[in-house]
Amino acid sequence: MKTVFRLSGLAVLSAAFLVFAPAASFAQDQNCADTDGQTALYTKFTELYPKTDLPSRKEAVNTAKSFVEKYGSCEPLKEQIDYFKKAIPALEDAIKKIEEAEWLKVRITRFDAGVKGNNPDEVYVAGKEILTKQPDNMNIILSMGLIGAYQSNAANNYKYTTDGLQYANLALGKINAGAEFTKIGGKAGAFQFEMTKPDAINELKYAIAYLNYYGKKDKTAALPLYYELSQGGGNFKEDPRIYGTIGDYYVEQRKPIAEEIRLKITEQQAAGTTEERKVALEAEIKPLVALFNGYNERILDAYGRAYKVTKETPANKAYRDNLYKIMQDVYKNRFPDKESGLDAFISQAVAKPFPNPTSVVEPVQDAEPVKTTTTTTGAATAQPVAPSAPANGKTAATTAKPAAGGAKTAAATKPRRK
Repeated sequence: MKTVFRLSGLAVLSAAFLVFAPAASFAQDQNCADTDGQTALYTKFTELYPKTDLPSRKEAVNTAKSFVEKYGSCEPLKEQIDYFKKAIPALEDAIKKIEEAEWLKVRITRFDAGVKGNNPDEVYVAGKEILTKQPDNMNIILSMGLIGAYQSNAANNYKYTTDGLQYANLALGKINAGAEFTKIGGKAGAFQFEMTKPDAINELKYAIAYLNYYGKKDKTAALPLYYELSQGGGNFKEDPRIYGTIGDYYVEQRKPIAEEIRLKITEQQAAGTTEERKVALEAEIKPLVALFNGYNERILDAYGRAYKVTKETPANKAYRDNLYKIMQDVYKNRFPDKESGLDAFISQAVAKPFPNPTSVVEPVQDAEPVKTTTTTTGAATAQPVAPSAPANGKTAATTAKPAAGGAKTAAATKPRRK
C-alpha cells in the first residue's frame, strides 16, 4: 500500500503538470486569437493618442500597457508590441510635461494677479514656487526684485525688506552675469515691471539702496548706490528722492555734533567754570563748529539739488515750499548773521559736482567766529546759533509729499515709472 501510495502520488503530480502546461498555452493561444479584443484596444489607443489633455494621455498609456500585457507574446503582433514599448515612455514623458505645465499655469496666474494688483504677498509666494522649476526666469526675478521696494515706498511698510533685497540682488547679479532680456524690445519683467536692461539696472540699484537705507537701516550699503544713481542713473539723476535722502543723512550725522557743541557751551557759561577750563573748552568748540558748518553746507547742497530737480507745478508747491523753509533754517544755522543769500548760495553749490556722501565732510572754519562772548580773560568763545531740527523737528524725509515725478525728499512715496 505504501509503495502504491507513493506511486499513486507521483502519478497524480505528473498529471497535474501535464494538465497545467497545455492550459497556459491554450490561454495564450486564445489571447493571440482574440482579434476582436486586439482591435478594440488598438482602436481605443488610436482615438486617444491625438488628444493632448491630461486624462486622455493617461488613458492612452494605460491602453497601450494593457495591450502589451495581454498580447505581448503573440508573434503575429510583434511589430505592434514593439511600437507600444517605445511609445509608452514617450507618452509618460508627455504626461509629465502636461502636469508640469498645469502646475506652472496655476502659479503664473497667481503671480500675474499679484503683480497687477500690487500684492507682494501673492507675488512672493507664487514667484518662489515658480523659481523652483525656472530658476533663471528674469521676468519673475526682476518683478520680485522691484515690487518689495515699490510697495514699501508707497506705504512706508518695510515687511518686504528681506524678500525685496534678496531678489533685487539676485536680479542685478544675473544681469551682470549676462542674463538675456527676451521680450520684444529687449525687455524683461511683468506688467508695470517690464523694462529694458538699462532701466532695470537703475531701478534695481534704487530698490537695493532704498530697502537698505529705510528697511535695514544700513546706510553704509545704501549711500554708494544713491550716489552712483545721482551720477548717471538714467532718470534717477533728476530724482529728488536721491538728493533728499542724502540730505537727511547729513542732518542725522550733524545731530551729535550740535549736541556736543551745546554741552560744551553750557559748561563754558556755567557759574563756577574756571577761566582755564573756559579757554580749554574754547579750543574744543572751534573745530566742532567748523565741522558743524561743513555738515550744514552739505545739507544745503543736497536739499538744494532736490529743490532744483522737483518740477515747479501746483501739485508740487507744498513740497517745494516746505523744502525751501527747511533750507532757510539750515542757512540760518550756517550763517546766523546773514539775512539773505540762500538762493545765491544754493545756485553756486549745485553748479559744482555733487559731493560723494561717503567722503569725509571737511570742516569749514570761518574767518571770524559767527558770534562771540568775551570771558574775563578776553578769550573769544564761539557761540553758533543753537542747532535746531528743521521744519518743526522734521527732516525732509517726513515732510510734505510732492506730486508724481518727485517724492518725499527721502523717498517715502511710490517710485515713479519711466
